Amino acid sequence: MKLSSSKVAFMQKFLLKNWKFVSNAEIANTARIVLLWNPSTISIEVINLSAQGIHVVINNMVTRYCFTATFVYGYNIISARRALWEDLKRWCPSSPWIVLGDFNSILSQDDKHDKHNGEPVSSYEVPDFRECCADLGLADLNATGCHFTWSNGSVWSKIDRVMVNPLWFSSQMQTHVHFCTLGAFSDHSPTSIKIGLRPLPGKRNLKFFNMWAAHSNFMELITNN
Repeated sequence: MKLSSSKVAFMQKFLLKNWKFVSNAEIANTARIVLLWNPSTISIEVINLSAQGIHVVINNMVTRYCFTATFVYGYNIISARRALWEDLKRWCPSSPWIVLGDFNSILSQDDKHDKHNGEPVSSYEVPDFRECCADLGLADLNATGCHFTWSNGSVWSKIDRVMVNPLWFSSQMQTHVHFCTLGAFSDHSPTSIKIGLRPLPGKRNLKFFNMWAAHSNFMELITNN
């Protein structure tokens, strides 16, 4: 869905009065990507904008964790999407990074299904995206729900993804991604992402069972161990 700047402003003014928003409307002529957030819990610093992406730093003021995020809406034309891959390489941060949205591109044959003729994915479709992911170390987060995230009724494709860099996997952030059933409000699958901090490993409490004291060799076992 593409929104004009006036529609985005209307949403922010009347529906989410206390929320802030940013879009790429000035660059893309229409708001291809719109981010809205509650400033009482989240602060967002916009690092860069393009017609196909918004690159930000997100700070959760409640949990105090901070990470870089890039929201993507790729063009439909393969040649036009190459600017997106270059943007991602240019934006690549040295911090935990999550990249998500509609890439309008697939990574393998498994990401597309055609119920009529099952034509194989063209070798022209995947190399740019695949090479970009390899260069940046981006990989899909484990997800539940639908595998195919878009359909026109005869073709199903996985073009919406939630990807992270290696530093995300080594951070303390625990992430759950779910792709909901598509078709209710859009031909894309709505996606929910829950991010929280992993509990730090602690020392295990010593457990004592009364039956141990009744064992004739209890004191000997304690001494030997």
